[in-house]
Amino acid sequence: MARTLDTPEKKGKIPTYRYIASNIQGKMVKGTVKAASEIAAERLIQERGLAPVQVEIAPSMFNLEEALPSLFKVKARDIIIFSRQLATLLRSGISLLPALEILQGQVVSSRAFKRTLGTIVNDIRSGISFSLAISKHPRAFSDIYCRTVAVGEETGSLETVLHQMADFQEKQTEMAQRVRKALAYPMMVMGVGVAVVILLMTVVMPQLLDMFLTMDVELPLPTRILIAIVNFLNANTLYLLIGGVVLAVTVLWLVKQPHGRWLLDRLRLRIPLIGPPALMSELGRFARTVSVLISAGLNLQEIMEMIPESTSNMKFRRDLKQIKEGLLLGEGLSGPMSQLGVFPPLLVEMVAVGEESNTLDFTMGVVADFYETSAEERTTALVGMIGPLSTIGIALLVGFIAMSVILPMYTLTGAFGN
Repeated sequence: MARTLDTPEKKGKIPTYRYIASNIQGKMVKGTVKAASEIAAERLIQERGLAPVQVEIAPSMFNLEEALPSLFKVKARDIIIFSRQLATLLRSGISLLPALEILQGQVVSSRAFKRTLGTIVNDIRSGISFSLAISKHPRAFSDIYCRTVAVGEETGSLETVLHQMADFQEKQTEMAQRVRKALAYPMMVMGVGVAVVILLMTVVMPQLLDMFLTMDVELPLPTRILIAIVNFLNANTLYLLIGGVVLAVTVLWLVKQPHGRWLLDRLRLRIPLIGPPALMSELGRFARTVSVLISAGLNLQEIMEMIPESTSNMKFRRDLKQIKEGLLLGEGLSGPMSQLGVFPPLLVEMVAVGEESNTLDFTMGVVADFYETSAEERTTALVGMIGPLSTIGIALLVGFIAMSVILPMYTLTGAFGN
């Protein structure tokens, strides 16, 4: 039987192995098992009281989880709660494997995370480390999380590291949740307003405008403009729909290209009102990550190898990679940062002070607090502007439509009076 010491997984996917094995009575049985490698699959089969005869990877079939991974994604909140609970159990004196088994039995809200924990428990039973077991699930555990946990295992401070990572991830998700909640009402207002306008333009207005056109009177300018718009939309509906689809597909394709994504992210950081809070959020995340990872025991070179992959902004990621290259050349952090226009002088000076005084973790924590607070304040102000502006915009549009309908009625009344 061919044996493979390690079967690489694709983006956290655990392969399924099918097997033929002999039970205690000597009968041959067939089945399947999920495992990280063929060796791990054989161990799981043996734990079931079977003697494996043949083990091979099962042929892939359509899998809804693979087709729609976002529907089965492990939520950040699950990882935060898991980290805190595991740290508490370890601190109370329970060893790692029993603690994970306890947590696996408590997970009821997320089937995806329950399956992930089950695989991790099986891997640890087979003898691999906790950090290696979670590294096989990149959809749930980031590289930063896995590397930090590995340091915690080596230094014997796993529970402390888990608490730090829980705090770190909680800060990362809080801002996004606040923005989503603040945007809910303005987006609802805009959605209702757009639906009303579409209904008026496609159902109500064509009948009224046809009636106005049959009257032998000169229509007001707003009414003539509205008639031209409605006629254009009715005559080119199919072309507009096709053009919209083509434009959307083209934009999505460009965004998926490295250069197109880089240009979009660069523009996002420079747009007035939107750019400053986005940049401050990236700076705060960068500073917080450096502070947490230094406190966890990672050296600066390891940290700068991981940090570029922690941001989704391609422009900022490229800048972080340039800092990493400067660090490898012995220029430290502040030197390469000062050569890039994206980092404010205040941040560069604070980093320089932290490097000189060997208190970079504390300094970056202070910087992170400042930029996270500034980003939150600016984002809150921006979101606060969206609601009134969207309401005013919808009101003006509906008002224009109403005026275009009412003015001809006055004109017709005057014509009939004469």
